[in-house]
Amino acid sequence: MAFWIICGCIIVILLVFEWVIRQVKIGNYQARYVLITGCDSGFGNELAKQLETLGFNVFACCLTKSAVEKFDETGSSKLKAIEIDVTKDASIEKAMEIVKRALPQGKGLWAVVNNAGISGGIGSINLHSRKDYDDTLAVNLFGVIMVTKAFLQLVIMEKGRFVNTSSVMGRVAALCSSYSISKYGVEAFSDVLRREMYRKGVKVQIIEPGGFKTAIWGRGNLRRLAEEKVASLSAEVRVQLPNDAVEKLDGVLRPLMESASPNIQPVINAYIHSVTSKFPKKRYLVGTDTLWIRIMWNLPECIGDFVADRLGFNSI
Repeated sequence: MAFWIICGCIIVILLVFEWVIRQVKIGNYQARYVLITGCDSGFGNELAKQLETLGFNVFACCLTKSAVEKFDETGSSKLKAIEIDVTKDASIEKAMEIVKRALPQGKGLWAVVNNAGISGGIGSINLHSRKDYDDTLAVNLFGVIMVTKAFLQLVIMEKGRFVNTSSVMGRVAALCSSYSISKYGVEAFSDVLRREMYRKGVKVQIIEPGGFKTAIWGRGNLRRLAEEKVASLSAEVRVQLPNDAVEKLDGVLRPLMESASPNIQPVINAYIHSVTSKFPKKRYLVGTDTLWIRIMWNLPECIGDFVADRLGFNSI
């Protein structure tokens, strides 16, 4: 009995110690520069504003010119918006030159937050086209890789960090295969990068949000997306589907979207901690719905597959 009491005390002490060191901040925010992709809306947009409020110098990278103009309207000297398409090397190169010119002599980037992402194709693998995979991987995975490579030396200069956005679907794959594949790729890339940067003093964190309502899932109503997906399929694939394919596709996705939280602040808090903590976590699993994800990835595959089937993940 005494042995188990001692073990329990040691575990509690270690947990408390970990919590304490996670609270230690880097300080001197005003002299640090952070670059964030995907700032048109959602997580990136809010993170850029809150980091600026904390005193950081922020490069807010947006896909659209209109989003850049909205940031410019604030007139802030600490926030510079840049137009960038993370799927195009030339656009990344142009953004890098803008950043280099804006940085003080001999100064690098404290953090690069790879936040840009899209929802990708919807439905089963049978409903996915080559374009669904190409488009999703181009933004969610290759965009992360190429932005990281472009700004790598600037982060090494500061012994800074990369913060890469994955998802709970980068841990448990079900539905929307193009999205899950891209996020599994982000997990793998981040692990490799963290180990390569180990002796260079550069940290790599992964943000794994659960279900949150952002613009990535807000491209109109799900019914319309389901209709567009079915209409885009070849006649050979459509003939294999039931007559109520649109209703079934909408019915599988809608509960997931409706259960998503409209409060994105927990995710922003995770981003901010990953940027400001002296000892950040390697992974931030965020969301009230992540408990079942933790359970799913620890279940034997045969049980996990059964649960996924009961949840209707293979219905269309």
